[in-house]
Amino acid sequence: MSNTETAVEKHLGNATLGRRLLALPYEILLLVALLLIAGGLFQGMVQLLTGIAPEQLSSLLWARILNGVWLLLVAFAYFGWSWTRGQTLAMLTWRMRIAPLAGELSWRTAAIRFAVASAFYVPLTPLWVLALHQPHIKVWAWFGTVWFCVPWLYVWFDADKQLLHDRIAGTRIVNSPKKK
Repeated sequence: MSNTETAVEKHLGNATLGRRLLALPYEILLLVALLLIAGGLFQGMVQLLTGIAPEQLSSLLWARILNGVWLLLVAFAYFGWSWTRGQTLAMLTWRMRIAPLAGELSWRTAAIRFAVASAFYVPLTPLWVLALHQPHIKVWAWFGTVWFCVPWLYVWFDADKQLLHDRIAGTRIVNSPKKK
């Protein structure tokens, strides 16, 4: 345990794997809602600025790439803002928070955590969408599913039972006290 750890963190300890797994679907629902809104705003703004019809917009490679970058930036803004303040909405619901192993939570720490987590989580959906339309991609979709699970499998080998992206970013997920 680090010198900067508070008495509350020592008392409450690390959040269990089960609670973190239960928070994951809630986190995904919140993220999907946020990205749907952000995607709609992007599409509306691009249509207003370029005059391109909606059915043509999705066929343009530059628009798809720009949309992907925009959605990643929105996701990072949400997670970065939440993590630097200690918890996301899902973590708040499940009474967990993110704690640094040393120092304070920073945007740099959030960026490292987000980049590593994204490397494992982002490929899953596109691979399965492609596999639905191109069956020969299915083997890659299954590989993507295994890849998605790597941070969760890492927990079994980590001394503190932390996810891989927490270990690399120098953070951990701890229990949070009940709000009064």
